[in-house]
Amino acid sequence: MTPQAGGSPRQFKVSTGLHVRRKQQRKFKRREDEQPTAHLSPRPSSKAVAPYSPTSASEDAHILVTVIVERTLTSVGPRYDWYPLAVRDEAYFHILMSSVASHAAYLQQTEQPWSIYYHRGESIRLLNERIQREDHDEGTLNCICMFSQQESFEGRPKTTKSHIDGLVYLVQLAGGINSPTIPAKTRRHIYLTDLSAAITLSCKPILEPTLDLSNLHIFFGQASTTTITHASEFAARLHNFTGSRLSDQATAIIWGLRNVSQLHEDIHAGRVLADTPHASDLQFTDRVEVLERLVHPLWYVEDPATEQHAVFRTFGLTCLIYIYTILRELPKELGMNPMLASRIKAALETCPELNVLLATFQDLLLWQMFICGRVADERDRPWFASQATKILLIRKLENAENILKAADGFLWPESQVHLVPPRIENSTSGSDTEVMEVDN
Repeated sequence: MTPQAGGSPRQFKVSTGLHVRRKQQRKFKRREDEQPTAHLSPRPSSKAVAPYSPTSASEDAHILVTVIVERTLTSVGPRYDWYPLAVRDEAYFHILMSSVASHAAYLQQTEQPWSIYYHRGESIRLLNERIQREDHDEGTLNCICMFSQQESFEGRPKTTKSHIDGLVYLVQLAGGINSPTIPAKTRRHIYLTDLSAAITLSCKPILEPTLDLSNLHIFFGQASTTTITHASEFAARLHNFTGSRLSDQATAIIWGLRNVSQLHEDIHAGRVLADTPHASDLQFTDRVEVLERLVHPLWYVEDPATEQHAVFRTFGLTCLIYIYTILRELPKELGMNPMLASRIKAALETCPELNVLLATFQDLLLWQMFICGRVADERDRPWFASQATKILLIRKLENAENILKAADGFLWPESQVHLVPPRIENSTSGSDTEVMEVDN
C-alpha cells in the first residue's frame, strides 16, 4: 500500500498543546504574560556528550528514563538501543524526557512536573526548524513519532492527523518504510505510531506492515491444548450467533492474547529476557504488533451499511484497551482509553440484542465490562457496572474474590473455581466441609 502524502512539510507544524491529563489542565493555568521557561535553566548545548545540564532535576529525569525503559515494555525493542539516539539527537532527547516524565507521573499518581513543558517546548522549536528544511533523518522521524503518539494516546483526532500525515510524508522522502536509511527500531516506532493513529482516527493503518502475518506460530508460539480448545469453542459460539467469517479471526486473537500475555508475565518474572541482542531479531513488541493487526478487522467499520455485529466490534475495541494498558503498559488514564470505552458503550446501547448477548456471551461481556470499567469516563462507569451486575446475578456470584476470577475467566477459563454450597456433616464428624471444584 503506497503511503499517502500529508501535504507540504512547510505546512506541517508540531502542535504546542500540552500533553497532560484533561483534569490537570484546569489546575495549571498560567498568566498570559508568564513565559514557560522563566524559571528553568538555559537551553543546553547540542554538542555536549549528553544534551542536558547536570542539575539535580535533569539527573532525576535521566533516572526516570532508565526506570521507564527497564521496568516497562512500552518502548519498542530493543529497548536499550534508544539511548544512543537520545544522546546524539537533542530534539529527540527533549521529547523523550518530556514523555517519560509524564509517563512516570501517571504511574506514580502524582502531578505532571513542569519540566515536561520545558522539554516539550525545546523539542518543538528544534523540530520545526528541521521540518522547514525537509529533514528526514532518524532523530526527526522519531521525534514526530513521539508527538503523534502523544496526541493519539490522548484521543485527539485533529492533531493526530496532522502529525501522522507529516510523518508519512517524511517517510516517503526517506525512500519509503523499507528504506535502508530507516533503522529497524525506527521502523517499529513508525508502525506503532501508525497503528495508534488509526485507533484515534477510526481508520485503516496507512503503512503496509513488513511482518509476515501468514505464519502466526513465529509470533505467538505453540498453542496449548487448553488454548486450542478454548479458542475453538469461542469461535464456534461466535459463528453460531452471527454466521460471520470473523469468527475464525477470533480464534487467532484468543491464541495471541493468551500466549503473548503469558510471555509478558514471564518477562516480568525474570523467566524470559525481554530484549534480544540485535534489532533485526524478533522482539516482544513485534508480537504485540501482530496481535493488534489481527484485532483491527474486528472493530474497524469499513462500510457502515454492512458493519460487523456488535459482539465483534466491542470484542476488538476491548482488545485494544487490553493491548495498550496491559501489554504495551501505557497508563490507563490516557484519553484514548475512555474514548474506546465510550465506543463500546455506544455499540452495545444501540444493539437490539444486548440482553441476548449478556446471556449468551457472559464470559466475554463480563471481561469487557471490567476492562472498560477501569478506564471509562466517570459518567460511563455506572453503566458498565450495571451490565456487569446483570451477569453476576445470573451466575449467582457474590464473593469478591470469585467475582474477580470470573472477570478473568474469558481469557483463562481453566482458572475458574466454582464453590459448591457447604455440605453439613452430622454431629459425630465434628466438621463442616466446603468442596471446591476446578474446571480444567
